Amino acid sequence: MKLWWAGVLAVAAVSFFACGTPPPPLTTPVGMMPDLRGTWNGTWGGAPLTLVILDQRDAEPIGGVSVGPWQVFGRDLPGVSGILSVAIRNEMVSVNVQGRLGSSNGRLTLVLEPATVNGGWISLTRLDENRLAGAGTAQMSWEPRGPVELIRQPQGPAAKPPA
Repeated sequence: MKLWWAGVLAVAAVSFFACGTPPPPLTTPVGMMPDLRGTWNGTWGGAPLTLVILDQRDAEPIGGVSVGPWQVFGRDLPGVSGILSVAIRNEMVSVNVQGRLGSSNGRLTLVLEPATVNGGWISLTRLDENRLAGAGTAQMSWEPRGPVELIRQPQGPAAKPPA
């Protein structure tokens, strides 16, 4: 029985240390939040990446303690949700993502966390109206990691090629 517990503790320790570094801490952003909804294309560690931000919310509870729908301790940060598609092993894989907007080192930052059992995160800084850049980490060795660059794709009539 002792050997079984030792195995469980070893697996727990490996899982804990395999999680890697956490995403950067965010503080409450100052000023108006930009509308980030839409399609963003680019690369993640050299792999093709598409991010579609479907929803953007003014505030949602982050950390702290909640009792039912009421947050007792913690803070609110603006949030986004969408779909992230990335090439893994030469095949496009799509996952749902949840994100939060805040300030990190004085710059507007978007931290995305894919809704997968593997975990990971992407931290993006807004360079201008149509460009996001940063870095991402994934837990599995076959998943992308490293620099991320995204460019917003035109929407509406501007997205149509000339006739």
